[in-house]
Amino acid sequence: MRNTGKCFILCLSALTLTVGGCRKPDSNIGLALQPEEELLALNTDTLAFSLSMVTPDSLRTDERSRLLLGSTIDPISGYSEAWFSAELRLSETSIEFGENPICDSVVFTLKHNGPSYGLNFDQQLRVDLLADTMSFDSTYYGQSRLAVIDDNKVDPTRQPVQMHPSAPLYNGNDTLSAQVRIMLKPSFGQEILDADTLVFSNNDEWRKWFKGVSVRSESGGGGIVSLEPNVGVTYMRIHYHNDTDTTSYDLVMNGNAARATHFRHVWPAPYSALNDSMPAEGTDQVVYLGAGGSYLRLDLLGIDSLDLPEGAVINRAEITLPVDPSASKLSKPNFLTAFLRREAGGIELTPEATSPGVAYDGGFNPETNAYTINMPVYTQRRLNGEEVRPYVYLYSELSSVALEQVVFNGPLSETPAQFVVTWSQ
Repeated sequence: MRNTGKCFILCLSALTLTVGGCRKPDSNIGLALQPEEELLALNTDTLAFSLSMVTPDSLRTDERSRLLLGSTIDPISGYSEAWFSAELRLSETSIEFGENPICDSVVFTLKHNGPSYGLNFDQQLRVDLLADTMSFDSTYYGQSRLAVIDDNKVDPTRQPVQMHPSAPLYNGNDTLSAQVRIMLKPSFGQEILDADTLVFSNNDEWRKWFKGVSVRSESGGGGIVSLEPNVGVTYMRIHYHNDTDTTSYDLVMNGNAARATHFRHVWPAPYSALNDSMPAEGTDQVVYLGAGGSYLRLDLLGIDSLDLPEGAVINRAEITLPVDPSASKLSKPNFLTAFLRREAGGIELTPEATSPGVAYDGGFNPETNAYTINMPVYTQRRLNGEEVRPYVYLYSELSSVALEQVVFNGPLSETPAQFVVTWSQ
């Protein structure tokens, strides 16, 4: 690929304005799209802008509807890994295991919930105990790293673990629905059965003794699967017998259990700057990657050179991003959302999200093979001097629960990206 050596600068020729005056519009002008039939005159300018890639640093992954687990390698974005940390809570308090309870087996069952990414095959998994208690009220991010006690609880004789979201699982003579079924060491289950009765009196005491688990793949490939963190479908079942009975007890992941997915990406050249949390600039292709892989950063620098007459209204400010249809093997997001970074930290949606009458768009159009993003309110506020933040960021709202990917070509492609502003008086 040819490297432009610049930050994907899409410097397209701007039309020369012939209307006199250089005063920027007054406040609150252009806060909604006007119907074209009501406009006295339409003026269109194609402006310069740049598009680069940055590493997400504040992607929340706690309390989400899915957990991701596994790893995969993509020819464009390189290596991606997902694992999770979670509490397991008591299904019943004040449980008594009877006289001389002996653990027969421990099964950690997780139900598939959603798509998988990459080629699926069996993987070597590890389940370690967390060193510190998680909190349901705390915030956890994709880049969070929770300390673990390095002692894999998975039974080595029951590795690797099937990780296919649609293939049935065979357990002896039984055929089970597709699931991730992790067999743990009976000695681990025995430690739980031998715990003091105070540990099982309530979940507060239990959480002091049992901090939670970290579940991670060691295979370096084999696909990433989506799992459902809900009671009844995700649980750790201890099968045991005592002097009088053979039974089982469940530890569950319910709505009160803290949980979070963690991500790690190793980008190849020319995107390796992202591995050091630096922007990836000057590349022939720009990649959005979910699961905390990358955000797209727009610099709408052409706005600063746009001089409009007094009273001009921004009716449209459309960024069109054509997609390279052959580059990615991962599914593309259906919709891209634009946000701004707050000076005090955190993010907020661009003002189009809360402006009645403004069609933001943001969706992928298969007919044009492009995403179109309309940002007239942000553009108007930039012109008014009410908005000074130069960067707009794009991401998928499924970024915390999906490994989506879309690749955009550079300015030399047959259908280049464009930033077109339409205004009227």
